[in-house]
Parts: sequence; structure tokens; C-alpha cells
Amino acid sequence: MSAPFAPGTILMDKYRVDRVLGSGGMGVVVAATHLSLQESVALKFLKPEALTNSGVVQRFLREAQASVRLKGEHVARISDVGTLPEGTPYIVMEYLHGGDLASILAARGPLAAGEAVDYLLQACEALAEAHALGIVHRDVKPANFFLTRRPDGSPLLKVLDFGISKAPVTGDSDLTRTQTVLGTPAYMSPEQMKSSRDVDARTDIWSLGIVLYECLVGRRPFDAETYSALCLQAAMEPPPPMPAVIPRGLDAVVFRCLEKVPARRYRTVAELAAALAPFAGEPRAAAVVLQRARTMLAGVPVEDDAMLVTAASAPTTLGASAGVAEPPRRGRRRGLAIGAAVLAALAGGVVTASIARRPGSAPPPAMIPDAAPAVVAPAPAVPAVIDAAVPIDAAAVEPAPPATAAPAPTPTPTPPDRPSRRDRAGRHKSKPDRRSKAGSAEPAPEDILNSRQ
Repeated sequence: MSAPFAPGTILMDKYRVDRVLGSGGMGVVVAATHLSLQESVALKFLKPEALTNSGVVQRFLREAQASVRLKGEHVARISDVGTLPEGTPYIVMEYLHGGDLASILAARGPLAAGEAVDYLLQACEALAEAHALGIVHRDVKPANFFLTRRPDGSPLLKVLDFGISKAPVTGDSDLTRTQTVLGTPAYMSPEQMKSSRDVDARTDIWSLGIVLYECLVGRRPFDAETYSALCLQAAMEPPPPMPAVIPRGLDAVVFRCLEKVPARRYRTVAELAAALAPFAGEPRAAAVVLQRARTMLAGVPVEDDAMLVTAASAPTTLGASAGVAEPPRRGRRRGLAIGAAVLAALAGGVVTASIARRPGSAPPPAMIPDAAPAVVAPAPAVPAVIDAAVPIDAAAVEPAPPATAAPAPTPTPTPPDRPSRRDRAGRHKSKPDRRSKAGSAEPAPEDILNSRQ
């Protein structure tokens, strides 16, 4: 380590270096003390060998510029930025006690679902503020999620390292023209692997899905020895199924984040937070995070909904694993299922259909028997998958058995050769239907229920 970073060194006549916190390929972070305020701070420097790379210097300054615009509690505060006399740029940040999520996962393994969701919700709040300002992080990963505590002792997650963030810039910049892929490959979306320049907020949503998968399972869904093999996995292969211990529906939230086509993912982190909130370990805190995220993103334009229609017709490799049906197809199939049940009731028969669902997905809506027309139960928070559409044809509807008329004391008119269904059901008779229950053509409510199971 060079002399300026040695413990005890006084920098800029006000910071005393205490110890080195970490060192990477391009930078060094040290713990220091502000001599006048007697406050601990973190100083981040670029290494001398990185100063010759203009792109690295721009990214270093971008971190300070992006972070200082974010005022929420989930982003590390920046108090100063400058250059040492020898030309080394530096950033002064708040000093945090705790550890990053990557270290916690390495020490503890998979986390409980409620704890993992609580962390991801806080990350969603941080990214909601960034996305509202047009800033895309592009390097969301456990190592950039730092866990500390508030003054009351409650857990607090801070999102770090906006150095490669994509933000609106004015003037000419190499970062706006480069085709270089920036980020950590294991957490990058397929579109970011292709080009880091043309991504939007949904690339951060993909990365959040990777992080949540890793928190719940203990490993990443895509892992390969080479970058090219990793790209193929992320672009072509579905993520492995999650263990059965994962709460039902939470796996579908993860897999929607990992949709290959960006238009199939959640459009905003507020939508993702709404899907995660039911699984939170701290429901009240989750409600606050959700409200804040929605407020910050209110009025922020999102991608045109027409893209969803285009994406729905495109092939996907997540059909068998995502647990989320495409909206147009899901609506059509649900409509067919309901229509078949109504047709059966009118025809006096019973519809027999098989509605399969994939393991781990929520059950399909059930028909509720009642005196009133059948009512469809509200869909769960995560849409169910209906794999088989209910056929509506002649073979699907069984006509009611012919009714046996009771002996009448007086002659009755001869019935027509081909009575209508409504006549057979006894709906137009002026006198009460005296047929026995066994001969009734009207299906019982429990028959309608059984036809849906």
C-alpha cells in the first residue's frame, strides 16, 4: 500500500487514516477520522495505475454524482469529493458498521424467506428513488447491499457503488458511447450482457431476482465457468426450480423477475415490491416501503403496455418454470373454463375437464356453489397457471337423461317430438315440477363444484 493510505497518515489536514477496509482492482477504501468533528468516515480512492484509464475515472466520479442526488436512508451518504495533491481522486462517505449481504450469505447460507424479502424490499425502495431520477444501477448484487442498523437497532440495508450507473448526462461522455459490457456477469440481465448502454430499470429488476434466488436457495440460478457459457444460460435456459420449502407464490415472483424478455418482468420496482410485500417478515415495514416506492415512481413514465402484447407472442424458455402465465392466454383460458361451467348448468349436464397446474404454482380459481350464479374466487397475488384450456364442444357437454313423467289423473297433450332444453328442464311449466329428485335434470350445486375439480 502506498504511503498516503498508511494508518496514521493525515490527509487534507483533516482526515486521519485508521485502517484499510478493502482493496479492489481499481480502488482502495479506508476508515478514517475527521479530526475536527471526531467522526468516523470512509475514504475511497482510485489506485495510481487506474488513473490512466479515463473510463475508470469517469465511473469513479459518476458514483459520487449519482449517490449525492439520492437522499433516502438506503443509500450511503456522500459528504465530499475531490483530488489529492498528487492527482488521486477521492470520495468521502459515511462510515457504516456491519457487513455486506455476500459475506452474510457465505457465513450463514440461505436465509429465511421473510428475512430475505425484507432486505429486497429495502433495496426496492433505494432503487425506486434512483429510477425516479433516471439512474439505473447496473451492478445490483449482494456485495453492494450493505447491512447495518438504525439507531433503534432495526436492520437497515444500504445500496452501494453507483459507479457504473446509467444516468442522464449532459455533454459528451465516453460512458454514453461505449459498447463495453459493465457489471458483474453472474447478476447481469441478458440485454445487459449484450450491451450495457441500452438497458433500462428492468435490468435492475432481473438482478434483484438473481439476488433473491440466491438468498433463498443459497446459490445463483445461472453459473458457468466462462462468460460465454454464462450468457447462453441466462439467455436460453430456465432457472432451476426452487425448493419446496419456499412459500407458495414467492417462487413465481422470482421467476417473473428472471423473464428473458424485459416486457414480461415487473415494469417497476414498485410493482415488484407489491408482489413481495405479502411474504415480508415485517408486514408494517413492508407497507411503508411499498407506499414510498409508489410515491417516488408516481408519474414516472414506464414502457408502453403495447410491448406486453408483442412480448406475449414471442417464444420464451421460462414457460415451464416461471409459474406466471401470459396475460392474454391466461384470461382466455379462464374465460373458457367459466363459460364451460355456465354452459353445463344451462344444458342440464356436467362438464368434466382436467385443469393441471405446475408444481409450486397457486391452485386455479374454484367455483363457489350457491343459490346465485357461480362466482369465481379472486385470483391470488401471483397469477395461477392453467395448463389445459377447457374444451367447449359437443363432446364436452353431456345431455341430461330423459325425465320420466309422473302419472297424471287427466289426459295431457302429447309433447312435441323434439322438446327444447328449456322445456325438458321444466323452466316454462306453470305448475310446480312434481318429478322426483332422481329424475331432475337440474344439476345440484355440488355437481358444478365437482366438475371444476
